[in-house]
Amino acid sequence: MESKNVSIIDFFPPRPAAAPTIYAYASTHPDHAGLLKVGYTERVAADRIAEQFPSGLNPYRIELIEPAMRPDGSAFTDHDIHRYLRAKGIKNPTHEWFKC
Repeated sequence: MESKNVSIIDFFPPRPAAAPTIYAYASTHPDHAGLLKVGYTERVAADRIAEQFPSGLNPYRIELIEPAMRPDGSAFTDHDIHRYLRAKGIKNPTHEWFKC
């Protein structure tokens, strides 16, 4: 029987370099008054948020930036947060915007 060299990486692959992050921000745009945009990124959250405002203006206020990691090391996304908020009865008038 042929033996195969097995390394520890075969059992415990290295963790990816991505840093899953959940963020929420409030926009000053009248269409989003009283709402928070809940999103997900694997990059620097402040950079991702700024990309959503390409004019270079700063018409938003960051309310939350937190790791999207559970205690067991698994990750979750904004879709998980969106489902949770809807299940709790938080109003979701459009896309990723919530009244909270």
